[in-house]
Amino acid sequence: MLFLCRKIGLAAVMAILLFSLSGCALQINSRFFGGEPTREDTQEGGVDFTATVEAVAEAPSPIPFTILYVDLEIDWAIYEPPQGAYLGAWLQPHVGKRDFEQMVDAKHASFVLEHTIGDDFPTIWVLQSIAAQAVPVFVLKLPGNYDYDFPLAELAAFAHELGNFNLPAFIVFNPLMPNASIDPDDYVLLFRYTRILFRSHAPMAAFVWHGYENTTSPESPFYPGHDMVDWVSIDVLSPQTADGFYIDIPTELLPFYMNFQRYKPIMVLPLGVGHFSRRDYVYRVPQAAEEITRVMGILRDSFPRVRMVVYANSGVSTPEWDNFSLLREPDLIYAYRSVASDDHFLERVIPGSTEGPMLMRSVMHGYYYGGNVFIDREFLTLTQRLPIPNADRVINGRGFVSTSAIDWLKIITDHSRRVIYLS
Repeated sequence: MLFLCRKIGLAAVMAILLFSLSGCALQINSRFFGGEPTREDTQEGGVDFTATVEAVAEAPSPIPFTILYVDLEIDWAIYEPPQGAYLGAWLQPHVGKRDFEQMVDAKHASFVLEHTIGDDFPTIWVLQSIAAQAVPVFVLKLPGNYDYDFPLAELAAFAHELGNFNLPAFIVFNPLMPNASIDPDDYVLLFRYTRILFRSHAPMAAFVWHGYENTTSPESPFYPGHDMVDWVSIDVLSPQTADGFYIDIPTELLPFYMNFQRYKPIMVLPLGVGHFSRRDYVYRVPQAAEEITRVMGILRDSFPRVRMVVYANSGVSTPEWDNFSLLREPDLIYAYRSVASDDHFLERVIPGSTEGPMLMRSVMHGYYYGGNVFIDREFLTLTQRLPIPNADRVINGRGFVSTSAIDWLKIITDHSRRVIYLS
């Protein structure tokens, strides 16, 4: 794995990054996992969800492209990889880590365990993670409701036990739930106090703040502050109905991503694509396989600071019993195996911290239109110091500049992925 450093040129950085990227009103009341329904027969079918250069070139209307640009000012977080995203899985208790990896034929960098503070420390589970050469991700929950004395002694005991192993870990502490009754000040105080405990007893643990809705931002009263948060995470689950998927996962993720990408690496914890529910008892496996391929491809291509993707290999405890699991459906295993084999998805957590330029995503689009590539003029004005040419095209009411008029930037356009790289 190459570490991008400030000593190499930006053109070389972009070449490395482009090479690495080449290859491939429902309510969910809980993010935590339980049983899943069974099925005897399965459907089979292939997945092909690749846009072609020819399809883009022949399109008569403007085609939106994501703009990714190099930013030299971003601070890297502990365990943040120089490129790519760690692959993780949230398994049911009876599914072994190595058994799962053998079934999907993919090594995973991390596994997730939901743990309630005060329960016995999960020593065997941690040893199994070590044996699988995976970093543990603990979702630490407080026992019962929020209206009780905080278990500070139990938190210190857990931190001490984890510190005895002296290994990297991620702590997703006290994830926010919808309609939580806890006061924001109390939530932040407990988070910050617990972070200090872990710095003393388990200094190799990275702390993760988990938001509960896609519009959460650093301005949220529940956000503990950049000094106490190493990573941020959000769950994005898309049940499937007779009319299609309930949400578009990249669209749902985008506001949270744009709010945090300049500050923290982002986990999708977990990602889930549904293929069954009790709404109509219909299995829609081929559609789910296509969606897994599509979504993982978009995360790879257009969300460069999504640094860990944890798949929800379990049935989520929704009222409709939406099933997000992979293991009982050969088509889903095949689709997941195909995307997991992409070099972008990493099988080992990188210790230490990283330095160097970082790819960021612009909130504004570029477009391919009439054989030319155009970039939003406002984006150029905000990010570039040199004089910006006047707009020579208006698209959707906004001014755009042709890349042919921009000779001070290195611009790489990937038509198949619909991404514009700037350096």
